[in-house]
Amino acid sequence: MNRDILKLPNIITLLRIVASAILYLLYVRHYQDPAFLSSMFFLILYVVIALTDLIDGIIARKFNMVTELGKELDPMADKVLVFLMLFAFYRISLLPLWIIIPILARDIFVNYLRKRSKAMEISFKTSNIAKAKTAIQMTFIGAVLAIPAIMGLPIPAKLYNFFADLVSGPAIMITMIVIMVFTVYTGVDYYIKFRKSSNE
Repeated sequence: MNRDILKLPNIITLLRIVASAILYLLYVRHYQDPAFLSSMFFLILYVVIALTDLIDGIIARKFNMVTELGKELDPMADKVLVFLMLFAFYRISLLPLWIIIPILARDIFVNYLRKRSKAMEISFKTSNIAKAKTAIQMTFIGAVLAIPAIMGLPIPAKLYNFFADLVSGPAIMITMIVIMVFTVYTGVDYYIKFRKSSNE
C-alpha cells in the first residue's frame, strides 16, 4: 500500500488535493482583496485541477497502475475540491451554510457505508448517478467561477448586464438547492443498495 503512493496516478491525485486547498485559500483572499488575482486565474486553475481527475484515471488504466489506494483517493480528491469551493462560496456570502451541510453529511455517510461494505465483504462501486452528481457539482462550480471571469473581459454591455443579473438574482441559489437535493438522493440510493446487499 505504501508503494502505491509513489505511483504516478496517485501522486497526481494527491497533488489535486493540495492544489484544491491552495485554490480555496487564494480564492477567499481574492475576495478580501479584489486586486490580489484576476477572476480568470481562478477559472483556469480550477479547470486545470478538474482535468487532472481525467488524467490520473487515463494513466492508471493505460499503464495498469490501478490500485486500491487510488480507488479511495480519487473520489476523496473530488470531494475535497467540491466541498472547499462550496465552502469558499459560503465564505464570500454567495451560498448559505445550510445548503453545504447536507452535501458534507451525505459524503460522510456514504464513506461510512463504503467502510461497512468493505468490512462485510460487500461490493461497493461508485454508482452512475453518483458520478453524474459529481459532474454536475463540478460543472456548477466552474460556471460560478466563469461568470466573473467573463465579466472581466471586454464584452457587450447587454451580455455584462445579463451575467450581473444572474449573479444577483436567485438562479445560483435555486440551482444549488436542486444540486443539494440530488446529492442527498444519491446518498439515499447508496443506502438502499447497501441494505439490499446486506440482507442477501
